[in-house]
Amino acid sequence: MKAGFSQPEKRTVASLFLLVAGCLALVGQARAEPQVVGYERFHAGKVTPEGGAVLFSELGCANCHGGSAVVVPRRGPNLVDLASRVDREWLREFLREPESGREGSPMPRMLHGLADDEVEAVLAFLGSLGKGIQFRADRHANAERGSALYHEKGCVACHAPTADFQPPHGGGKIVVSPLAVAYPDWNEKTSLAALTHFLTNPSAYRPDGRMPHFVLDRQESIDIASHMLDFQASDPREAASVKKWPVADPARIVRGKEIVARLNCAACHAIPGVKAGGLVDLSGEAGKGRTHCLSVEPVAGLPFYPIDDEQRDSLLAWLAGERAVEDTDGSITLAAMNCYACHDRDGKGGPTVEANPYFVGDEAIGDSGRLPPPLTGIGHKLRSEWLQGVFAGKEGSRVRPYLKTEMPLYRAHAAALTAWLQRIDAQPEARPLTERESDLEAGRKLLGIHGGVNCITCHHWGEKKSLGIGALDISALDERLRPEWFRGYLLDPAGYRAGTLMPPLWPGGQSMVPDVLGGDTERQIAAIWHFIRKGEGPPEGFPAHAAGQYEIVPRDRPVILRTFFEGAGSKAILVGFPGGVSLAYDGDKSRPALIWRGGFFDAYETWYSRSAPFGKPLGEDVHAFAPSDDAARFRGYRIDGEGNPTFLLHDGKRELSESFAVADGRLVRVLRWTEGEAPEVTHPAGLDVMVKATEGTLTCTYSWK
Repeated sequence: MKAGFSQPEKRTVASLFLLVAGCLALVGQARAEPQVVGYERFHAGKVTPEGGAVLFSELGCANCHGGSAVVVPRRGPNLVDLASRVDREWLREFLREPESGREGSPMPRMLHGLADDEVEAVLAFLGSLGKGIQFRADRHANAERGSALYHEKGCVACHAPTADFQPPHGGGKIVVSPLAVAYPDWNEKTSLAALTHFLTNPSAYRPDGRMPHFVLDRQESIDIASHMLDFQASDPREAASVKKWPVADPARIVRGKEIVARLNCAACHAIPGVKAGGLVDLSGEAGKGRTHCLSVEPVAGLPFYPIDDEQRDSLLAWLAGERAVEDTDGSITLAAMNCYACHDRDGKGGPTVEANPYFVGDEAIGDSGRLPPPLTGIGHKLRSEWLQGVFAGKEGSRVRPYLKTEMPLYRAHAAALTAWLQRIDAQPEARPLTERESDLEAGRKLLGIHGGVNCITCHHWGEKKSLGIGALDISALDERLRPEWFRGYLLDPAGYRAGTLMPPLWPGGQSMVPDVLGGDTERQIAAIWHFIRKGEGPPEGFPAHAAGQYEIVPRDRPVILRTFFEGAGSKAILVGFPGGVSLAYDGDKSRPALIWRGGFFDAYETWYSRSAPFGKPLGEDVHAFAPSDDAARFRGYRIDGEGNPTFLLHDGKRELSESFAVADGRLVRVLRWTEGEAPEVTHPAGLDVMVKATEGTLTCTYSWK
């Protein structure tokens, strides 16, 4: 009997296929008009000059004509090394019809009117740019971990969530926002290695910041890339590469360069050896735009945008009006750069209803613990050096580690954005604080819980954790904040962030602590600021904790403790052996993380702090295990009669275990496996290692030099 359909069955299947295709067409067709999120979110459905201003920037009009109100110019991607990063056939189709390569692409059609051989010449020239990329040969990828990172880091603020990922909030229902920026077909466009390379440093290829630069380590980049490409294998070396571009004839490359120069592609893209033409004046009758770039039909030699009537009319309204040279309230720039996807400003923006469930963090602090802070008056709030450091990713500028969604970098534009925000948010009339040296100790008391306003109940103070929920550290606020903003915030926290858990400590401007500084509100706030700036020691009320008071000392048998631990993560398992040798095992990555000699562990923070701080070894002779590329699943541990642990693992194919014990001051590690070759094993640097192998067993003995 032959497999397959009979002719009647084939006709039935074909009819069903056409029926389904027709239904899908009725549900919705792929969009042709360019998608500009800031326009669609705030200006769609009406014709406004402000909406036109956003489009004028984000469609690249300003690159040829100048006059944009957006602080950071919209630029096209860097075209260097395209032959290493992008499939040639995909690029050909994209250049002809950008919306076919990515739905809603803001790239205009540029090649209308060109013959096929001219298009091939353009491709030949683009393929000659750069020196090529030697991609690193990574050895491990984890698409599942990449999915978690994709949904937590902030990607879904702009892009659609994955269908099988359940949001932490919102009842687990997945709803895709109509504002979600579509992706191209990654497997058609690029490769795992090239996408990993891009995610590691997106600013190198998208310097305008429309693709935010999240700080990812190499493993995070490859895991996210694996998720986006749906690459399910664990070895990236199995992934396909970008097909090699054919060697182009030098004459064809020269011809392509001439065409690219004629089309003025360098107005939007950085192209080696090609300069942009001069700006084209837009003065005169705005209606002429209908016969030029804003024409309903393509005009030879000009960019063609398949915009809809509403977009066209908004652009014409912008061109016809008095065009402001500066965005004085921030609404045009923040909409253009889609900063509103994460932040609100003056009650506008913030995560959409669909994206909000994916923002996670410290639930104990409410929405302040999971949503990025408002940008209302941010130029008045933050000191210039600090604000610029936030944009540039300066070390120490991340003060909300409990937020899983991270602030991306805008290094190339940090100075310009800072100067602009401080200019438009300036409040010269804001009331200053008058600090008095004599009020220093009053500031200490007010910050504390003994007759003060209880700041340390919620806030950390340097190394000292808060007594309750883990809100941000306030011991160095003077490095971040302007004192005038600090005063206004303490008087009305909810006026800055609605729903904040920060209480009004001076309701109606009246002090609730009449016994300190005579209940003078202004003087009390100034005293708190003065102690933050110049005070020594902590505020009053932290519990006494003498060194060694909660130290755990293993004596007769090993002590095993679960905790959060630096270098071993949030699923650390500590093992302290009698005699002063200790181990920290990472239960998340299923591997030993640290070993040390000396003191074992001080459990005070673990037992008494609600903020779940990360502990540290008490000993000083600490050695870290090198990370391993092998991935295994942790399946718990068991303890032998002497109290020594054996950790149980599964690498997807077989059972493994590794036992730890101490003999003669040396740590003995015994790995066992049920079948196959020995697993990859890494060792801590700086120690003597003796390895003995037998069938199915590997014994490693670590001794201090």
